[in-house]
Amino acid sequence: MNKWLTLSLLGHAWLSVEAVTAAELDMFEGMFQVHGFLTQAYIKTTDNHFFGDSEDGSLDFRELGINASYRFSPRVMASAQLLSRRAGEMYDGSPDLDFAQLEYTAHTDEDDRIGLIIGRSKNSFGFYNDTRDVAATRPGIFMPQAIYWDRVRNMVLSSDGGQLHAERQHDSHLFELRLIGGKTPIDENVENSYLNPAFNPKMEQDGITLGGRLLYEWDGGRFRLALSGAFLTLDAETSLLPDGEIDIDYRVLSAQYNNGPWSLTLEYMDQPIDYKGFSGQLDVADTTVDGYYLQGNYRLHEDWELFTRYEESHYDKNDKNGSESSAKLGPPAHTFFSELWTLGVLWEPTEQLMFRAEFSNIDGTIFLSNLENNPGDTRRDWNLFSLLVSYSF
Repeated sequence: MNKWLTLSLLGHAWLSVEAVTAAELDMFEGMFQVHGFLTQAYIKTTDNHFFGDSEDGSLDFRELGINASYRFSPRVMASAQLLSRRAGEMYDGSPDLDFAQLEYTAHTDEDDRIGLIIGRSKNSFGFYNDTRDVAATRPGIFMPQAIYWDRVRNMVLSSDGGQLHAERQHDSHLFELRLIGGKTPIDENVENSYLNPAFNPKMEQDGITLGGRLLYEWDGGRFRLALSGAFLTLDAETSLLPDGEIDIDYRVLSAQYNNGPWSLTLEYMDQPIDYKGFSGQLDVADTTVDGYYLQGNYRLHEDWELFTRYEESHYDKNDKNGSESSAKLGPPAHTFFSELWTLGVLWEPTEQLMFRAEFSNIDGTIFLSNLENNPGDTRRDWNLFSLLVSYSF
């Protein structure tokens, strides 16, 4: 089976011990494990800023993480990860508790598993959200921005609350359901993505995030299909407008086919956004954001892999070129969409060491951070070149 899929599964295993039999759980009792990783990237763009002053070449993309897990009994395991992430002006490298969770396995046998997770846990959205911090499990140096926007990463990444998960294996068919409920971290990146930074927005979550993922796998992962979703409401205060609320409905459809050295992945995101209050002045901003990417991977050798990816994003799914959104909201049309072609190569000389190189040709700037760029000063057509080295243990 494709090594890409194997790495993804290994990344998820760092967060929890996957479905095993009761006898195997007994074997793991008392086991303490520690893993970690160090990732550094170099980024060069012809225009615009992406993860730092990339027009002059940026080294401001760095990830250092260490995680540990301990199984107290066949049914109870604790795990946590501390992460330092430097990503231009979006994240300053301050250590943060990425996740800290207690998992209870209520039932497990050869075919079924039911469990509960409480604490700060990763949200299982799409194929890659819950392992996106581990470079070896990402589908490239950067996550596909059409689905996994880095500018709102913390809002999507995890939640403080609980998860209920259940798995059912029947012959060559695996069904997995995860239900999520909890509070979502809201930071400056989120505030300046859903409201104009000139408004000096301050946000906090109203209620809890509700969501989950239904996943189907056939033949040990040869074919995978998933439907993910989440809903949350943000209370917002601004210096220029009356207070209001923002309802966000996040939905992702994912499909993947793996066959020998080939892997083909498609994910589509649909995100209705509803602005309430603000004296009705932001009703014009109500929209449905959408985006998708299609990626193909080919394993040349056990140490080398090539991939190509095409992705599109639109602020309004009915306004592909951004002209109507520009007329209503002001910024240039190209800030309301993006189209990317990416070519990349992966080299893994050892199981712990990985190198990547990628080139992207980009039309549009919807995914760029307002903390790093003035939308009115961005250039529509630009290129991005990046290199990455990652070591894990």
